Amino acid sequence: MEEHDASDISYPMVRTYVKDRRPQIRRDAGIGPQAMFVPQSHPVDFGEIQVLLAGELTRLYLFSLRLSYSGKAVHWVFATAHALRSRVRS
Repeated sequence: MEEHDASDISYPMVRTYVKDRRPQIRRDAGIGPQAMFVPQSHPVDFGEIQVLLAGELTRLYLFSLRLSYSGKAVHWVFATAHALRSRVRS
């Protein structure tokens, strides 16, 4: 405090400054999660499929996506395009 003539600075002020500044210092040093972030892109797709259902060729609608964290695929099949659109919006 004496060296920098900082007698009017409180501990909460220093704590707040360090909390805000620490991620920038770590990023500049090339360490921390900010430096290791890898952007991912998992496309969402939907379309018509034809399925043999009870001996009859039936048109259904498939919605497909891949989860970013686990990488697992999710597929939903709908009887109508309207049901697909209402499900995807929610």
